Amino acid sequence: MKLCIASFVWFVLRLVVLVEGAADCSPASGSLTIKTAQDVSDLTTCTSFTGNIVVAADGPQDIQLDGVTSVSGNIDIENVAKLRSLTSTSLEAVSSFTLNSLPALSTLTFPALKNFSSLKWYNLPSLEQCKIATGAIDGEIQEISIFNTSLKSLDWLTWPIGAALNITSNSNLQSFGIPYSSINANSAYTLTSNPSLASVDVSSLTGIYGGLEISGNAVKTLDFSKLQTIGGFVQLSGDYTNVSMPVLSGINGALSVESTEDITALCSNLAQKRLAGHYDCTPNAQKSASNPTATTSSGAPTATATTPPTPNENSSKSSISNAVKIAIGIATLIITLLFLTAAFFFFRRRSRAKVREIEPSSHRSSSADPFAKSKSAEANAFELEESDYSSNPTSPKELEAPGIRLELANGRTRQEMPAGVMPHELEAWHGRCEMHSPAMSTGSVNSITPLVRHELPA
Repeated sequence: MKLCIASFVWFVLRLVVLVEGAADCSPASGSLTIKTAQDVSDLTTCTSFTGNIVVAADGPQDIQLDGVTSVSGNIDIENVAKLRSLTSTSLEAVSSFTLNSLPALSTLTFPALKNFSSLKWYNLPSLEQCKIATGAIDGEIQEISIFNTSLKSLDWLTWPIGAALNITSNSNLQSFGIPYSSINANSAYTLTSNPSLASVDVSSLTGIYGGLEISGNAVKTLDFSKLQTIGGFVQLSGDYTNVSMPVLSGINGALSVESTEDITALCSNLAQKRLAGHYDCTPNAQKSASNPTATTSSGAPTATATTPPTPNENSSKSSISNAVKIAIGIATLIITLLFLTAAFFFFRRRSRAKVREIEPSSHRSSSADPFAKSKSAEANAFELEESDYSSNPTSPKELEAPGIRLELANGRTRQEMPAGVMPHELEAWHGRCEMHSPAMSTGSVNSITPLVRHELPA
């Protein structure tokens, strides 16, 4: 009985230890950082991991993820100086697989991998070979980027790629083949600056509807033996001695071929076909200007013998072009300034004319009256309201002179007319006038004879 109890206690303790040591297969943070070998061991207890997996900069040298079959997020390992080996015989699915700046990584094995959207491998100078996705692929791969590695072969890269394939600056890569019959629209394949790449197999391509660039490699021959249509953009540049497109029948996009060697046969063949679309073919691109080159352009698809421009000619054309651009810019600026100046003076003159039209008559009369200053104090006290006249223009006024009302001279007082007595208008031309008084007697500036006001007796 005691033995049974002791065994049960030991089992419970062992279970607790296992549970405490096991990794969280779905961390709340959405990410797991591997720092030690124990973290790797704990992770392998998860058949399916939900989240991203990253490795700390001082992480372990060897990471073996056997037991994990799927990662819902990304595997992102960057700047881990000591990492030498990264393997898993069970991992089948991961969203994105990114390796960057791992100088010691020399072993990379994921043979069961069959479902992923992208592989991005950058700066892996010690990686010379790998084993990736040896079986059938489940799903569409969007991007493959392999940059600055020591891989000698990419024979395992045989999957259709939906968006981008970039093979650049891989010093030991010797051969590569495009195993597809076509490059789809919205796709771009780039093979550039691989100094040891001497063989590129493009013989399976029948149509290029996206982009294809092959430049700066060691390859001498490109055989597009089945290529019939170019609907995208194809750029080929390098030391090609032979580029053939025997069955090419249509260019709906653009083709540019340039070689430092003699590919006159291709240029002549393209010119004879008189293909629609844009294409340029330039042999002997870097030879001296004394050697004629046959350059074919699709603007008018005929073969013309030309010589490439010398650096002096290029600089002259460039300087002329720049001078013309500068002259056009200065002329445009001057014309704009002249137009703005003319518009300013036009509107200024127009506004001044409008001001003179609406200038009050009181202002004009006061400026002509030599006694305006002496009358201003009396006029301000008894100024007529313009609104009274405008509201009832038919009502009789004592004087039809707007704006100024003067007192009677010699201390006389104003008498109002009694009720029932009709006022009589003065027989004189109505305008501005001055009251006749001994103190001030002067003629109106707007009338020939002074206007005298007579008061009626009460």
